[in-house]
Amino acid sequence: MLGRLIVGIIKGLVVGGLIGFGLFKLGFAVLPAWLAYIAAAITGVVIGLVAGKPIWAKDAKIEAGMKAVVGALLGAGLMFAARKWLTMALPTDLLSKIGVMTKSEAISLGSFPITALATIAAVLGGFYDADNTPEPEGEAKEEAPAAQAKAGPQKRIAQPAADELDEDFETSADEKKAKK
Repeated sequence: MLGRLIVGIIKGLVVGGLIGFGLFKLGFAVLPAWLAYIAAAITGVVIGLVAGKPIWAKDAKIEAGMKAVVGALLGAGLMFAARKWLTMALPTDLLSKIGVMTKSEAISLGSFPITALATIAAVLGGFYDADNTPEPEGEAKEEAPAAQAKAGPQKRIAQPAADELDEDFETSADEKKAKK
């Protein structure tokens, strides 16, 4: 489980970092609030589609779709938390060398798109991949009733004879109790 958690965190860091880098290259060194929540929702959708059981896996379309919807909602909620509580300033020397800002500006961890979206996607990816527990290979799956019906012919129950049915209608409830 720890290995799946680490893989999910790495997937999240890559997906969130790429989306944040794309926004940074579009000229958003600091995300405005409206764009931050939209970007976080999109990041939640993308990580929901690829983390855990990905959408291209067999029988995973519904699960991945549900993770994507929940990921959009959680992504926006986590962006709120990141903007509110991840207020640590990023190192200005490094950011000024790559041309992100001047030394007089301060960019926080929660408002810089690369770090904020990578953090959000890493949290979601870690949860989704840790939750994706594969089935043990040695155990057989329980079949659904529809699959059991298709599996083969079932044993038929014999119908009661016609004279037994007539007896049931002719006897009253008191007589049935007396026979038992």
